Amino acid sequence: MTASRLARRLLPSPEALEQTKGLKWLGHYLRERPWLWVAHRRRVALGAALGLAVGVIPLPTQMLLAAVVAIVCRANVAAAIAATWLTNPLTLVPIWTLAIFLGRQVLGIHGPISAPKELALDWGDPTSWWHALSQWISELGAPLLAGLPLAGALLGAMLYLIVYVGWWAVIRFERRRRLRERALRP
Repeated sequence: MTASRLARRLLPSPEALEQTKGLKWLGHYLRERPWLWVAHRRRVALGAALGLAVGVIPLPTQMLLAAVVAIVCRANVAAAIAATWLTNPLTLVPIWTLAIFLGRQVLGIHGPISAPKELALDWGDPTSWWHALSQWISELGAPLLAGLPLAGALLGAMLYLIVYVGWWAVIRFERRRRLRERALRP
């Protein structure tokens, strides 16, 4: 299976997006603009990189913002939307650790890292969660806020290289396999 076929199989189609509640508009938009949907190596790699870069920043509308950024940059929209899912509760700690490290380097903060207090959520009062979470994040402070965009850019660039080189390797492997098969035919 070629890389392009694999990408087409893994990525949702415009028809599938048209049936997704919040993304109907995107399916209609992409149907008329196939260049934002086709599975080309550069566009998929750029879409994945942009999606991860946007996904690192904790926003409630990551997928929507990733789609808009991909449209503006003429990248593969499906790859951008899918890449936002690389940032999830399981990857939050490593990504924020990287962000805090990068933020401390940029801001010139040296010395031991002071851990914030434990996140205290009152499970009986959901209206207090936002305040507790914002207070906990503010204790992480400037290094986190400065480091999140840097971590997004760094991780996005790394994902671009991984997708681009991986796609190239699959294409090269497939070409070599076809050449070997032709050579064995009488």
